[in-house]
Amino acid sequence: MHQVLLGPARPLLATALYLLSPLAMAMAKCPEEFGPKSSAFWALGWSVLAVFLFGGLLLSVLMFRITRTAARVPRWTLRIASIPAMLAIWMLGAGIFLGQFVLAC
Repeated sequence: MHQVLLGPARPLLATALYLLSPLAMAMAKCPEEFGPKSSAFWALGWSVLAVFLFGGLLLSVLMFRITRTAARVPRWTLRIASIPAMLAIWMLGAGIFLGQFVLAC
């Protein structure tokens, strides 16, 4: 019965399981020779994340202020476009923070 249900999805399931294994390896503990990370390292990491979060928010706020005098259609087009741009900046900052500070040995 379950073979009928999983038949077409079997390659997708196998691919998903294959792609999850590197993520599990990335979450493994760092070897002991790397030692603990310094406070300056963590301060730099948190400040990088804060800069990207503040930058994304600033982009949206400035876009709303700058487009006040624009015509209606371009104004709302730019304002709506600033929201995904803000989210992209936030995701970029989170990716840099995770990749270079949290998951780095």
